[in-house]
Amino acid sequence: MARIRRKTFVAREDLLNRMSELAKDRGYTLYDMVNEIFEFAIKAYLDGATLFKALEALEELNAIRKAGFTPCMERLWYEMAEIAFREAKDEALKCWFEAGAWLAKLYETSGRHDPLGELMKDLKRFTWKASEFDVKRGESGVSVRILNPRFTENYAMMMAALLEGALEAFGYKVTGREVGSGSIRLEFARKDGDGQR
Repeated sequence: MARIRRKTFVAREDLLNRMSELAKDRGYTLYDMVNEIFEFAIKAYLDGATLFKALEALEELNAIRKAGFTPCMERLWYEMAEIAFREAKDEALKCWFEAGAWLAKLYETSGRHDPLGELMKDLKRFTWKASEFDVKRGESGVSVRILNPRFTENYAMMMAALLEGALEAFGYKVTGREVGSGSIRLEFARKDGDGQR
């Protein structure tokens, strides 16, 4: 077996100390830990990413899992949604509405600082192909605009139902609705007429 040569490099002392602690916690030597990080960084760069982009992707997958979402092939997801809508439109819309309400309650009881903002942020992240996912909040209410060329009219109606269920659970009611192929525009006002949550 060929002998692996070592090379010395310079790093900030506080980072090396922290890295040494992490290595010890995992039963690694500092040498093993640093080499593993270098290998991961090199692989990320060779795959056309950066270490930070790779970590962002990992964080996104973890957020999807924690929020109760399941990754699925995009084409399959849209086709199954179309079948559900065609076969049982009212039931499909009800399911999506209830899923939105459930999500809102999940975010509201999770101790998040801004549950509505966090939910909208996650939905935006999970709607990967949306060219626009804009949420505006003001004292009088909330407006949501989504543009996604992959949304069929039926899928857009189900996504709108999910958003309506979520916003209703947060204490809003729909005051304006335009839903069509590739586009969702919803306006909400507080049910009690007060400012936003």
